[in-house]
Amino acid sequence: MLTTLIGLISAFGGGVFGASIGALPAFIMTGVVAVIGGILSCAGIPGINELLVNNIAFGSFLGPHICFAGGVAAAAYAKRIGKIENGADIALALNGIGDSSVLAVGGIFGMAGYIIAALVSAIFSLTPFYTDNPGCTVLISAIIVRLIFGERGLLSAPENRQMTSSGTALSNTLLIGFSYSLVVSGVYVVLALQGYAGQLGSYHIVIFGLAAIGLIFAEFNQAYYGWHHIGIISAEAVMCAYSCGLGAGSIFIGILFGLLATLIGDMEGHMMNTNVASHIDPPATAITICTFLISILYVILR
Repeated sequence: MLTTLIGLISAFGGGVFGASIGALPAFIMTGVVAVIGGILSCAGIPGINELLVNNIAFGSFLGPHICFAGGVAAAAYAKRIGKIENGADIALALNGIGDSSVLAVGGIFGMAGYIIAALVSAIFSLTPFYTDNPGCTVLISAIIVRLIFGERGLLSAPENRQMTSSGTALSNTLLIGFSYSLVVSGVYVVLALQGYAGQLGSYHIVIFGLAAIGLIFAEFNQAYYGWHHIGIISAEAVMCAYSCGLGAGSIFIGILFGLLATLIGDMEGHMMNTNVASHIDPPATAITICTFLISILYVILR
């Protein structure tokens, strides 16, 4: 009980931290710790997953449901009170506007993220299924933020609203989704067939972290394709399929789910995250839905 209380209080600080440096930079830092923790966990160091991954990368300090979500909420609030022009700018370090109320909103939503994640975990513990708690919480938190601080409801502006990308943009997106899923799933299958499956329990965390670190290129205005939803979902899917005895055929499951995550992210981006006053994260949406679907697959195959 005391640990939970301290974790909740600490989440206020995590939310302020995310708001002050910006949601996207905070998420990049999450990726750094996730990669280190995931690699050390695969190397067999006892307790490192609980220490670095669960309690730091996905805990009250850098957990996306706390740190990133706090930054998202603070940016939307800053736009609402006229401090910034774009409430969906998750790359902006809000410390620069010099308004403590903006940072405090980040802290409040950091605490809210801690509570929402606990509720999501409790609900799914009553079922044989699961979802990605941080991703689901980021989604729920962002929806609440949109409803409180947004300007036109949940959906994108009507003139910008469409189901998916079209033309060459869609073909480019699908090729990226296929290719990234192929390499993530293929590498896992190759390693597993060589007898390393037992050491790859944190493979999905490593892939997720690498993709998150890559977002640093977006901070430098490069056309970086955010693919952490593709990476973690294809990794989780191939790991699930292989653990259920599908062997080399697991690669096709990984590719299938990676493409599904790609399409969901693309659709959400167009339907809910174009020309808006707050950010509802397309990757978090894809991760939430696809992780739940993977859990259904696991129940069927096991």
